[in-house]
Amino acid sequence: MLDKVILSEFLNEGNIIKTKHYNSNNWVSNLIFSFDRDSIEIDIGLEKDYIENIIMIGDTMQCKYTTDDFEYTLLGWVNKIKLDNPQSITIKVHDVDRFSNKRKSYRYDVYLCSVIKKKKDDEKGLFGIVVNVSIDGVAFIAKEYLKEQIDKNGLLQEQEKYFFELYTTSKDKICFEGVIKRQKPSDKGNKYGVEITHIDISDKRMYSKFIDQLEEKDKEFYNKKNSFWSKHTKYNK
Repeated sequence: MLDKVILSEFLNEGNIIKTKHYNSNNWVSNLIFSFDRDSIEIDIGLEKDYIENIIMIGDTMQCKYTTDDFEYTLLGWVNKIKLDNPQSITIKVHDVDRFSNKRKSYRYDVYLCSVIKKKKDDEKGLFGIVVNVSIDGVAFIAKEYLKEQIDKNGLLQEQEKYFFELYTTSKDKICFEGVIKRQKPSDKGNKYGVEITHIDISDKRMYSKFIDQLEEKDKEFYNKKNSFWSKHTKYNK
């Protein structure tokens, strides 16, 4: 894919990019310090604990960058770690994929427990992990096939509604109804895309507040790094 997608076509210094270690379930926000357009290396600033506790030379890393038109996924390995301030790693990219961005709104990466039921009053449901959220939908991963766990007819039809209990904390739960829009295999199970079709006023208020908190977190990260860059102009263009 590298002969079709060139990093310089969509990346710039200062862009926020998501990274994930192959042993981790969580996406981490980072800023691109610099990259070599010829050797296809990317320098990504990382927090101290992230480097010292997780990453080693040779480890596999996945990166994700989204524009209005496309979503890019990059796969590579760590070939350099810089512990001096500013701390960073260099990822040697060996594979780049590009997909059309058809999402209606921005999605935030999360890792939250959820229970999916066929009906609200069902006592049992399927355990799943919600991996991203937006104002109008979520994506979750389930280990078992949803059709084998919930649907009595053994079928999973598109546009079929399910009831979701999303736990933003161990105590806080947001409930809504949603329609399965798509599904595909995942290394952790099966990944499902859901469009929210109904949510009560109180749950909608909590959900909107949760989305706002995620947005604010990204802004705080960017502003924090920009403050650092303002004092270290060699990292600015």
